[in-house]
Amino acid sequence: MIKLKTRCNNMTKSRTQIPAKTRDSVLKEFRHRCAMCGGEAPQLHHIDEKPNNNEPSNLLPLCPNCHLRDQHDPTASIEIEKLKLFRKFKDPTILKTQFHPLFKRMKFLYELDSNSNFFYLSSKSNELIEFVASLKMGDFYTKRISALMDPPRHVYERYRTCEPDPGNEKFKEKRRQEYIEQLGKVRAAVEELIVELLRYQEWK
Repeated sequence: MIKLKTRCNNMTKSRTQIPAKTRDSVLKEFRHRCAMCGGEAPQLHHIDEKPNNNEPSNLLPLCPNCHLRDQHDPTASIEIEKLKLFRKFKDPTILKTQFHPLFKRMKFLYELDSNSNFFYLSSKSNELIEFVASLKMGDFYTKRISALMDPPRHVYERYRTCEPDPGNEKFKEKRRQEYIEQLGKVRAAVEELIVELLRYQEWK
């Protein structure tokens, strides 16, 4: 009992109260309604599940029924990056079951790090582009997303055919890091195009 009480006290101390100005601003942004269902008396949910992060972009008003509900798996919490996407664009289609396969193919963009493999990233980029191509208006959006995400063809070919010598290894490492940076820089633009694409899908 003592340990439990100590833990609860520590959790209470670690949580900072959402400033009234921030709370009012976020609630006003969503008209004092649940962002998901439009219900009344919403609670402010911390998207990244960090109670000290009271940035408005990390706060989402949700009613008790929608709090952490996942439409394609009601027993699971909604993935943080998906909630961030929903908070950013406020498009309810992002929370639909049909969007999840597309979201899964976007996830690698949120997992970039300095150790990411060039061919893995290239493969994931191609998979996302191919999936987009299969959707309504896919041809239009595929061209624009490809222009953002594809590594230059001459770099890809040289990267693939380089013999293992010190000079080539330096080239490959430089291009790998450049590709990671490229994907990081275009992620927001890719997100915007994909969310725009959603309006043309006939999902119910």
